[in-house]
Amino acid sequence: MKEIATSIKPAIINLIKSQNIDSVVFVPPTVPRQIQFMKILEFELALSLAKVDVLKVIGDVRVPQKTLKKIEDRIENAQNTFVVKNKAKFETTLIIDDAVGSGASINQIACKLTQAKHTQSVVGFAVTGSLNDFEVISEV
Repeated sequence: MKEIATSIKPAIINLIKSQNIDSVVFVPPTVPRQIQFMKILEFELALSLAKVDVLKVIGDVRVPQKTLKKIEDRIENAQNTFVVKNKAKFETTLIIDDAVGSGASINQIACKLTQAKHTQSVVGFAVTGSLNDFEVISEV
């Protein structure tokens, strides 16, 4: 996992500079794992940006995005499970996700950030994914 962070860090730093990014969101996971990739990625990247906390609200049943086949279901799931915990205002926020299938998680977090005026613009970054055929992602 450290190798992945080392590999993508230059691209993220270039993105931060070119887009004048001043804050970051690490998309929280749905599935509990012994080792959480996003926590390790956050630690290894060690970005000098303000962190916007986004929580994943889990109901009685966890529904990972990868299990949903229809784009509408993914959008609805993302709309109902992410909560932004932030009071500060930023110009441009970078949202980092480990895997993007449909883009629903990044897009819904972006909507919540901009609609609540936490940020003026959003840039998304995914470690891996396929926006054309989101069903290919089965495990990260």
